[in-house]
Amino acid sequence: MGNLHESIEFKGTKNGFLINIKGDFDINAVKSELINKLNSNIEFFKGAKFIGINSDNLDKKTTEEIINHLKEKCAIEFVDITHKKVSYTQKEETVAKDEKEESMSEDLPTKFVKTTIRSGSFIDYEGNIVVLGDVNPGAQLIATGNIVVMGALRGIAHAGAKGDNNAFVAANKLSPIQLRISDFIAIPPEEETSLKTEPQIAFISENIIVIESYQTRVKIME
Repeated sequence: MGNLHESIEFKGTKNGFLINIKGDFDINAVKSELINKLNSNIEFFKGAKFIGINSDNLDKKTTEEIINHLKEKCAIEFVDITHKKVSYTQKEETVAKDEKEESMSEDLPTKFVKTTIRSGSFIDYEGNIVVLGDVNPGAQLIATGNIVVMGALRGIAHAGAKGDNNAFVAANKLSPIQLRISDFIAIPPEEETSLKTEPQIAFISENIIVIESYQTRVKIME
């Protein structure tokens, strides 16, 4: 049957989260594991929408039972729910632009923040945001362009907020509570894996948010 913890994953799409369940498990165990995963990342999933459950082994009735259970226990919202089985290789609706296309962010103004952004702070800017310090947990950045943090990004960051799929988020230490680019949402790691001290960059590639070493990305683009 495999490991239930590893068999349940949350996939971020432009319309919301899709829950993938691979394998055949007891429904009560699935409910318990889903609640544990949601509660362990409660800040990340706050306000997020879910579009359904994808499984080769759950029928319509069982899927509805799990969805209703999650609505009741975790107060999350499901939208546009479909009970049709979806292939794991099925392509999502293509919304990403050609990566070679110039980003709208290049012609936008840039706001420089010269201090660390504390918990509870909120910055919403029509352009790019560059922070010369850290972004602490509980702080939030929203930019229509790119977001660059010279220190550690541990709060919430949303770049390309008006639909720029070529926007990016970069930081010396990239470990945000929530990271969004345009309409796409990055999935937080199950455990703390961001131990690297090298700068990293997050961008959209093939309809998902990819995180790479900044130096590697620059070499590819040269």
